[in-house]
Amino acid sequence: MKKRNKKTAKILAVVLTAALGVCVPEMTLQAVETLTSVQIQMPGFVVEQFSAPRLMNVTKNAVVRTLPDHNAAKLTSVTAGNTVWGWGQTNTGWYFVQIGSQIGYVRYEAAAYATQDQIAAIQAQAAAAAQVQAAQQAQIAAAAANQPTVAAGIVFIGDSRMVTLKDAVERNLGSCAAAVVAKNGSRHEWLHDTGIPQADKIIGKGSRVVINMGVNDLSDADKYAKDVNYWAAVWSARGAQIYYASVNPVWANSYGMTEERVKLFNDRLKGQLIPQIIWLDSHDYLMSVGVHASDGVHYKDDTNLVLYQYYLSMIGAI
Repeated sequence: MKKRNKKTAKILAVVLTAALGVCVPEMTLQAVETLTSVQIQMPGFVVEQFSAPRLMNVTKNAVVRTLPDHNAAKLTSVTAGNTVWGWGQTNTGWYFVQIGSQIGYVRYEAAAYATQDQIAAIQAQAAAAAQVQAAQQAQIAAAAANQPTVAAGIVFIGDSRMVTLKDAVERNLGSCAAAVVAKNGSRHEWLHDTGIPQADKIIGKGSRVVINMGVNDLSDADKYAKDVNYWAAVWSARGAQIYYASVNPVWANSYGMTEERVKLFNDRLKGQLIPQIIWLDSHDYLMSVGVHASDGVHYKDDTNLVLYQYYLSMIGAI
């Protein structure tokens, strides 16, 4: 049986390569009556393969297998309420489906073909989303054209931790290499309403921007991602390089900030940032070199100086 399954899987691989090599599912929503199909005889079953994929609704949680056989290896799984692309069906009670870049078999009772009304609704949503994206790209292009008269070489944007870092640098080194846009106790609202507009006036071609915020509102990673992604697109178009430094370690404090919440924030934010933003894992760096905290949230001068040197090193300023 194992030899037979391996042989069948190899045959399927050839078929799938031919079928999916130029597949762009989002462009293939079409009326069922316009689809054609071919019958492909496989060892032990027949696959009716469509000329283009059909949208399918997953109706129950199910395992997707490498072959239309309950004993075949598990490829992945599907969850009720999601959609997949159906490339065909077998004469033994299985659908031939694509999930992302993977393709396999799921039982008939786990999925159903989308209706034409559902397909029309999806097409309308896609068209609306395309219009929104086009409008946003136009806004980004317009904002990117507003180059500052004089662009700052390095810009730090942050909260009280950035304020104390700047103070430590000036106290110990005499001056800070970065233009610092920061405020004690600041949250996302300040970044959106004040911090970004201030920084925007000095960010242009050649600027290197380090953003380090979030410790004061660890539940708002999504809000930070939305604003930072938009403005990173604008500033990148001007010729700036944008970095987001992770929220750094905390210890026992009276503000409800915990390491667990910090990690959740960092992971969620990092996963949403656009490619133009370089992530700086200053959190793990500080944990590796040691941290001297003054109150569980803010750092003593020696740690702030280490963090300052880390930022400059990571952006290529030293």
